[in-house]
Amino acid sequence: MQSTTHALVPPAQPDVDACLQAVRNLAKGEGVTLTPLPKVWVVKFSQSAPYYRGRNTGTSLAIAASGAKAISVENNCLVNDESRFLVLHGERPYDAVVHGSEDVPYIALKLQLPPELVAKTLIEFAETGYSPPKTEMMLPAFCDVLTPNLATPLLRLIRALDDPADCLMLAPSCLSEICYRLLRSEAAGILRASITSEDVKLVRAMRFIEEGANSRLTVADIAAKVAMSPSHFAHRFRSCFGVSPMRYRAQVRLEQARLLLLNTAATVSRAAEEAGYASDAHFSRDFKELFGIPPRAYVQNMQALLSQANKL
Repeated sequence: MQSTTHALVPPAQPDVDACLQAVRNLAKGEGVTLTPLPKVWVVKFSQSAPYYRGRNTGTSLAIAASGAKAISVENNCLVNDESRFLVLHGERPYDAVVHGSEDVPYIALKLQLPPELVAKTLIEFAETGYSPPKTEMMLPAFCDVLTPNLATPLLRLIRALDDPADCLMLAPSCLSEICYRLLRSEAAGILRASITSEDVKLVRAMRFIEEGANSRLTVADIAAKVAMSPSHFAHRFRSCFGVSPMRYRAQVRLEQARLLLLNTAATVSRAAEEAGYASDAHFSRDFKELFGIPPRAYVQNMQALLSQANKL
């Protein structure tokens, strides 16, 4: 078995220390502690497990805050101990040994990175002309020291878990930055291997919808743009993004209308017309469904908040 060694961990920095402490605080008891986000959880083991066989699914990230876990996957041996992170990719088994005790339990934060998020970030990289670091070979796993660049969005994500509104509004951007930081690290090769050409097509379809939201797009038009059959495209789009292509198009239009209402003196009727609605009532119903309150009340609330902020 080949062994991968690592250099001595450098002195911890404040953001890293705060992140690791936040992970420890999340571990409420022995075993698995769930969070409001289904793809984020914490594990704690207060005794060593001499050997067990696990199975990875998708692309996962583990940040060790205490103790250690050694894994062997496809003849690669890595040690994820305090202040280090581990990235695993693919449906594959692995052998593991956990080192934990009552005094120094093994505690780690675990995340699953959705392939569509990785694909979206890669496409955005391509648009800026930036290329993620190249690796000599595609390994199934990667382990490295946790840096402030990665620890900072992880810490924000953990803090957002305490508040339902923060979790809803801030967690997606935190996950995006985590993915971005990984793609700018030596772990980029693992993430590139985690997406398929179809994932990239779906993200490009999403971009096509955003750019042409005010045109008369159909599912067939969008599917043809990314060389997929309409039925398969619609099924995969909903499966990946949790919304149909046409519903996503409506959401993009409503977001444009929201910005128009906030940034100009546009009336609700004009915003509805710009969003492609023939009826103000229909526009108001859809706006309320997406944003929680009718458009006129939304604008009034935002104006009141801005007025209060200006008085501070």
